[in-house]
Amino acid sequence: MNHNKRQFLEASLAYEKMARKETEVALQETSKALQNKNKELESAKTKIIKLVNDKQIELDNLFRTIIDPYILMDLFGNVIKMNKASEDFFGVPQKKKSFNVMTTVYEEDIEHTRDAFQEFLKTGSFRNFQARLYNGEKELRWVDINCNIIYNSDGKPHLAQGIIRDITEQKRQQEYFNEQKKQLDAIIENSSLGIVLTKRGKILKTNKAFQDFLHYTEKELLELSVADISLKEDKEKSYELMKKLDNGEIDSFSIVKRYRSKNNKIFPAKTNVSLVKNGKNRDYQVAVIEDITKEYKNQSLLKALNLLMSSIMGKTNIKEIAWELAAIPANLLQFENSTIYLMDSKTKTLERMAAYKSKKNYSLNLAITNEVLKSGKSQIINNVLKDIRYENDQKTHASEIFIPIIDEGITIGLINSKNTNQGFFTKKHLKTLETIANLAATQLKSAMNLSLLLETNKTNKALVRNLKISNKELNDFAQVVSHDLKSPLRSMNALINWIKDENEASPNAVIEEYIALLFKQVDKMDHLINGILKYARIDQVKSARRKTNLKILLPELIDTIYVPEHVTIKLPEKLPFIKVDKFRLHQLFQNLIDNAIKYSNNERGIVIIDSIERETCWEFSISDNGPGIPQQYHDKIFKIFQTLGDENSSTGVGLSIVKKIIDLHGGDIWLRSKENEGTTIYFTLPK
Repeated sequence: MNHNKRQFLEASLAYEKMARKETEVALQETSKALQNKNKELESAKTKIIKLVNDKQIELDNLFRTIIDPYILMDLFGNVIKMNKASEDFFGVPQKKKSFNVMTTVYEEDIEHTRDAFQEFLKTGSFRNFQARLYNGEKELRWVDINCNIIYNSDGKPHLAQGIIRDITEQKRQQEYFNEQKKQLDAIIENSSLGIVLTKRGKILKTNKAFQDFLHYTEKELLELSVADISLKEDKEKSYELMKKLDNGEIDSFSIVKRYRSKNNKIFPAKTNVSLVKNGKNRDYQVAVIEDITKEYKNQSLLKALNLLMSSIMGKTNIKEIAWELAAIPANLLQFENSTIYLMDSKTKTLERMAAYKSKKNYSLNLAITNEVLKSGKSQIINNVLKDIRYENDQKTHASEIFIPIIDEGITIGLINSKNTNQGFFTKKHLKTLETIANLAATQLKSAMNLSLLLETNKTNKALVRNLKISNKELNDFAQVVSHDLKSPLRSMNALINWIKDENEASPNAVIEEYIALLFKQVDKMDHLINGILKYARIDQVKSARRKTNLKILLPELIDTIYVPEHVTIKLPEKLPFIKVDKFRLHQLFQNLIDNAIKYSNNERGIVIIDSIERETCWEFSISDNGPGIPQQYHDKIFKIFQTLGDENSSTGVGLSIVKKIIDLHGGDIWLRSKENEGTTIYFTLPK
């Protein structure tokens, strides 16, 4: 190795040593710096952890103290976390906090909520979304929801969080307020009184009635002040009162003042002004205005009506009341004449009762009169000459008015007036006469009833007298039947038995047949006489009405009746206690059951007895499965001596006795039957 090469290597080695030493120094410095940075990072980490923990505690405290329900959920509605308010609202137990919030949405709001949720996923939030949810107690509640999306580190939607506020009561109050406002607006708008809202004399709002009073539109009134529509002479009267109202000395006042309408017409009105308080401000006033023009005009009418009532009050004579009633229209309304007609209760025709200043040859137009009586509505004929309902000989006047007199919905009379001038009668005349007719109707009806009562009393006395005579004759007839008819019947029975004995000595088949027929007819005659006696005496036997147990009575009664082997009688499980005359009730059921057995099916007869409780009575039915009764006999069979054509076995008295007993108890009887389908007889007895 030459000398140059050696020097080069030594120099390189010395440089490498020096570089290594510098590197070691730099590494030591870097290591020292890293140790310092590590200490700084550990310190920062400790601070960050403490800060995060503090923030977590702060968030947890905030989470727990939120008053409204708070939920954290995934993007499918599955709840991940919720606060105590949510647990209480949804009724979710402490251990089970996972459920889908969409399951609590009201059925009708589901589609609307889903659409809103889809929009929420696009926009990232929604505010004040309202829907209906079921709470933990299955109560339907209105809620207001504010919700936003939580994004992950990649900026993609990850979770959603929201606060739910229960606004059910707020909703109810709002609906109540809206309904009240709607009703108030309707009342104000449809009120017959004028209503005006003002501020310092400026008109702010009016209702339709006030606009109609003044013939202004609302837009025109908004350009006017109260002074513009008031008379100057009346300003001083209201000035002092308005001053007290503005100063807070009074809250309202009432005054009668005059207003000027758009067509320059002046009318008086009762005006009530009240203060509308709005905090400390006292600038608004509301005025309620009542047009009292009619009151002034009606004072004379009221006096006349009072005179009418005082003149007819207490009167019972129909003609006197009618004359007072006829005089009022003629004197009060300056009619040329007035006639009062009243309905005759017997003939149902109108009878003229009073004709004040009326000519005798004036007669009613029957066509119009019948229309008025049938409809109960008044009519005015302004031009008789052009009305086709008038005949030529009836056109003795130019105009006419018809007013029905109605009591409790029934037309009892008519007020009629004729006039020589066309178009004389007005709607005011019509309303006035209707008022007069209404006031007089009750008094007229009372007088008519009294007259009818007096006449009825006379008739009733004659009827009672005739009834006593008829009852005596009926009793005498019963005695005749009992003694005079039964005596020869017994003789006939004895004679037939004698003939029968004689025939047995030398038997003759023909005579034997005739004897059997005679016995049958005598037996039928005996039953008929007994039936007539029962029918005649049924309302003469008087016994106290007592509570009777049909559950006991009917089985006992059936035991005394001959029931063929082929007939079955069915009783209901329950039968009522009923307050009746036991003797007559026994007759009633005996006749009906006998009748049902008699007409039951010959091979397998069934008689069914039933009862149903009605509101005021008991309804009974007795059915058979016999041949039925043709329709033409349904009314006939309850009349005495009426039969269905079976004269050999029926007297025609049994069902008439039944009907008479039911009539005495105040009940009803009827039947339902078709040929070959059996018969059911129904009857009622009051409770």
